[in-house]
Amino acid sequence: DVKGDQMLWSVYNDADPEVHVNRSGRSQPMGVEVQQSTFAFDRQGALGNTVFLDYKVINKSANSYDSCYVILWADPDLGGAGDDLVGCDTTLSVGYVYNATNTDQLYADRPPCVGFDYFKGPLVDGTPLGMSAFIFYINGTDPQNAVQTYNYMRGTSADGSPFINPLTDQPEKMMFSGDPVAGTGWLDSNPSDRRFMCIAGPFTLAAGDITVNTTGSAACTNIRVRGSDGRAH
Repeated sequence: DVKGDQMLWSVYNDADPEVHVNRSGRSQPMGVEVQQSTFAFDRQGALGNTVFLDYKVINKSANSYDSCYVILWADPDLGGAGDDLVGCDTTLSVGYVYNATNTDQLYADRPPCVGFDYFKGPLVDGTPLGMSAFIFYINGTDPQNAVQTYNYMRGTSADGSPFINPLTDQPEKMMFSGDPVAGTGWLDSNPSDRRFMCIAGPFTLAAGDITVNTTGSAACTNIRVRGSDGRAH
């Protein structure tokens, strides 16, 4: 079952409340296990520049959890972290980071761009979710508790207020969906050290299985939900 030309595998859970802690908030153990495979190919071209992440998230508890979100969180630090800008392509479910100028601290006048491709989310009414929200926050405004973390996961600011598109003055969950090459639409500005989140949800995680296959850095996601009857849905 080895994927790619090189693969790393790990497994982790939230069973021990003493170590189920994080500065961004904590909860009581939920009985969730994550099995992660990271793999890549030794090839020429785009495939050789891609790292794939494959997540299998299993609800091993007897509880059903509603209003769940699957998040691809990134602190990309493209070369020098302080001159980064981010954006998203809503048609491809892609979040990306690029340099504000051609004078990067590490890459000098040839800074690259890195995309995170979110293929599929969990099935809702038979339809796999794509990226339902893309947001960012700046280093130093990281969430400090479970409520702030969940608000970010819902596609809002830490206090729960919506992000506003300045071009339409309307609430927006797909931040910076413009075209930075053409210079059109809603674009990021004031470069700094960014974190961003590609979000899919909400959905219900019933007792049983949910499988999340996240592929790419350029990362892509394919999620298979298995119900308590053991069948894939």
